[in-house]
Order: sequence, then structure tokens, then C-alpha cells
Amino acid sequence: MENARPSASRLFTDPLAVGLLDRPLRAVAAAARIPVAGGLVARAYDSVWPGPRPSAVARTRLIDDTVTDLIAAGVTRVVLLGAGFDSRAWRLDELRAGEVIEIDLPGTQAAKRAAVARIGADPDRVRFLPVDLESADLEQAVRATGFESDQPTLFLWEGVTNYLSAEAVDRTLAAIHTLAGAGGQLLFTYVHAGALDGSVDFPEARRWMRSVQRVGEPWTFGLVPAQLPHYLAARGYALAWEESTAAAGRRYFGAMGRNDRASELYRVALAEVSCPA
Repeated sequence: MENARPSASRLFTDPLAVGLLDRPLRAVAAAARIPVAGGLVARAYDSVWPGPRPSAVARTRLIDDTVTDLIAAGVTRVVLLGAGFDSRAWRLDELRAGEVIEIDLPGTQAAKRAAVARIGADPDRVRFLPVDLESADLEQAVRATGFESDQPTLFLWEGVTNYLSAEAVDRTLAAIHTLAGAGGQLLFTYVHAGALDGSVDFPEARRWMRSVQRVGEPWTFGLVPAQLPHYLAARGYALAWEESTAAAGRRYFGAMGRNDRASELYRVALAEVSCPA
């Protein structure tokens, strides 16, 4: 849907996106390109699933900009945890010169490799490493590939923590801490814990949570933003910044005169490995 917007008001372009969709969703994407009527597609989508689309768009642009800035500052390797159908390795020029490692479930990676090849892109642009973050030893699996903590590395963990157990999140943070080494970076997303336990009233939370429950991927983990610095410090990280997709959306959408409204419950943070965990 973002690709369908005029280039002057588009926050990013993803030439692989449509090719990664199944047939029904390709039809939705095609409808979004119809002049005038196409704008109704996004509004109809948002009426059924309020929050996810503008939040995903805002977080994508925020993460794109952060990855670009970190590479300019010296990062030479990016590891994507739970990469899914992320296409940054192919669409961001800044990633072409460095090493990109994608970690996800074997079935997801097989489907992605096939889709990328079908589109005509090179699946060997990245190194695929099959790991289940919920149950496998991430550090051991990564080290087995010959990975050395000898270069500035960014671990990107987008759209994943809210589907894991607290124990899996802890184990993953510990593995990243060891693998990245001092000065390593972790860019990640999370959902406000108040949306999960109902302690904070987010208007879109109930419908959003019901929608992920229906497709068999319920939210299972969240954090409280005010407690995030302490949570990370206890695990050997220093929080650099944190913000909601709503705040990012006001900045990005507002600059283009768009009225898309992202959610306060979905959040993005950057942290640095700072001390022993």
C-alpha cells in the first residue's frame, strides 16, 4: 500500500513487497494503485485492522533511517533476528557493502528464498541461518557459522519480541550481548505491556490483539517504556533512545501532509552493549 502512494508522499519504496504476497493480498495491493479509489483501500484496511498499517509504515521508515545512520557511523555487519520477509538487504543501498545475516525459522526462510528467487532478486545476497528463538541456543548456532565478534555489528529485532515468551527474550538478549561485544548495537521493537494487561487504555488495542489472536500469533510479551532503561541496564545494555510509532508517525507523516495515525502502543528502541550482563 505504501508503494502505491505517489513518490512525493511515500515514506519508503519496497520493490520486493508485492512479489512476497499471496494472491489475495496481491489483489489488494493492485487495488491500492487505482487512482482516487486506491486511497479507499488503505482506509478500508485500517477500519478492519486499526493501527497496524500506519505503525508498520512509520516503524519501517524509522528503522531504515537508523540503520542508514549506524552504517554511516561504522557498522559493517547487520544481523536480522526473526527476519521474516524483511527486504532491507535488497532495497537499502547502504547494506550492499556489508555482511547481512538473517535468522528465522527454517520454513519461513525456505519460503522467503523461493519468493526472492521468483522475483528475480539474488537470495544469496544474505546468509540464512535457521534458528528458533523460542527454543534454540542462539549464541551456539551463530558461533557455529564461524561468527566472530570482531567488527561493529547491529542486531535488528523488528516485530518479534511481542510474540515470544519473557524467557526467550531474556535468552536472546544474553546471546546478543555476547555475540555483539562492547559497542554492539541492538535496534528492536516492542509493544507496551499496558496493552497486554489492560492497565493502559489504548483505543486500538483490543481489536489489534484480537486480530493477531485469530491468526494464531497472539501477543505474549511487552515492556513498560518508563522501565525500559532499567530493564536493559540489568542485562548489560544502555538505552540510546526509545519512541512510539505514533511519535515517529507524527514526524514522518506530518512532514508530508499525511493524516495517517500510528499507535502509541507499538514502540522502537535503540540500545548499545555497554557492560557485563
